[in-house]
Amino acid sequence: MISVVIPVYNEATCLAENVQQFADLLSQISKNDWEIILVNDGSTDSTESVMAKLAEDQHVRGIAHSENQGKGAAVRTGVLATQGDLVLFCDADMSTAPECLGLFLASLESGSDIAVGNRKSQDSVIEAWQPPLRTWLGLRFTWLTNWCLGLSLSDYTCGFKLFRGPVARELFELTESSAWAFDVEVLARASKKNYRIAQIPVRWRHVADTRVKVIRDVIGSLIELISIRRRLGKKR
Repeated sequence: MISVVIPVYNEATCLAENVQQFADLLSQISKNDWEIILVNDGSTDSTESVMAKLAEDQHVRGIAHSENQGKGAAVRTGVLATQGDLVLFCDADMSTAPECLGLFLASLESGSDIAVGNRKSQDSVIEAWQPPLRTWLGLRFTWLTNWCLGLSLSDYTCGFKLFRGPVARELFELTESSAWAFDVEVLARASKKNYRIAQIPVRWRHVADTRVKVIRDVIGSLIELISIRRRLGKKR
């Protein structure tokens, strides 16, 4: 069984179309053995009513946070509610093409415990790039994360990651980060437990997001990174 977790915040304009796109794909791959869990992280638009309509499908479940708690908190809530043997979380804007799922499934079938999207791979197809400043900051954040935590991954924040179900639920039960750097804590904990992490090329496009405040989010992520290093007991 495949569980797909999608954190949602003010996605009313695109949610129905994107969820249907993923539902169609899952129906082809896994017949009836799948679920989509939507976690509404305190949206202030009409996301709630869109989710209610989508949840009329027996394969779709909706969970709501009464207040915005952060993307990491929303993903954690969704993952801990999953029932699947495999658990994927992806962004609601479908910036990573859902069709990439096949490569991720193949990776786990080959022995990986976790497969993470890697936009830096030479085999990835980038249909629309991020603005140069965000690209540069992303590269610096990756370098700093690897240096601070002793890791060697190329892309922490691509919103498309597939786990073995028990591994996902174990890691997210332990994870405390609630904002943008939650991916780092999840993968750092996975590395510490010696889980096998594969980096998978993706087809990806930048989707403009007015909710991202570059300076605020960079500072917040750096503070989270320091907290993660402290929690995991890493020292440099």
